[in-house]
Amino acid sequence: MNLTDLQDDLPRILSHLDARSLVQVGLTCRFLGFYAWSDALWQRLCEQEHWRLRTCHMNGEVQTWRQLYARFSLLSPEQRWDVEWEGGGFGKIPPCDHFAGSQQPRINKPADVKFSIGQVFSNVGEPPYRGVVVGWDEITKVPTGWPSLSKNRQPWLSKPHYSVLVHGDGSSRYIVDDNMRLEANPKPIDHPSVDEYFTHFDGQHYCPAEELQAIYPEDILTR
Repeated sequence: MNLTDLQDDLPRILSHLDARSLVQVGLTCRFLGFYAWSDALWQRLCEQEHWRLRTCHMNGEVQTWRQLYARFSLLSPEQRWDVEWEGGGFGKIPPCDHFAGSQQPRINKPADVKFSIGQVFSNVGEPPYRGVVVGWDEITKVPTGWPSLSKNRQPWLSKPHYSVLVHGDGSSRYIVDDNMRLEANPKPIDHPSVDEYFTHFDGQHYCPAEELQAIYPEDILTR
């Protein structure tokens, strides 16, 4: 049953209720009305779609999560991309900050950044591979012409991205966490750059070198 069906049947249902039940229905409706206007509800709905107020604010026109949901729901995927790309300032990110390259300390680590530097993971997508996290960004930070940066990937613009070293082939990647899974029994990663980021592998994690730890001071506490 959808809300339209419920609205059609509601008068008939209410006609069979006694006075006490009608009062309870009234209180419930009042609560639901309050909840429907709660910005926390609209924030949850927006974040399910990966629409972030900090990057989708339409140059300040959108001030609340409810406004964001109302406006973004009417846009096509291509329009959402254009709005977020401009509002988030993605095209103005300096090249030195691309691919988790910023040297600014990552403090107040967001809850949606699920992985930490030094963690060993398996990618369960295609192609499958293993790797270790060497950096992260709260949002996408790549050059405008980056090959995977297409308009059908709008939901990923505001998602955290991780810079990782791939086991075995000597490559590095910049990925979202959709297919990342922590290894229950991690093993060392074979990559020529591991020693540039870490001092050693302790059997569970790679321990960051002093310079890397200074950039991600909270990661040791959250992994």
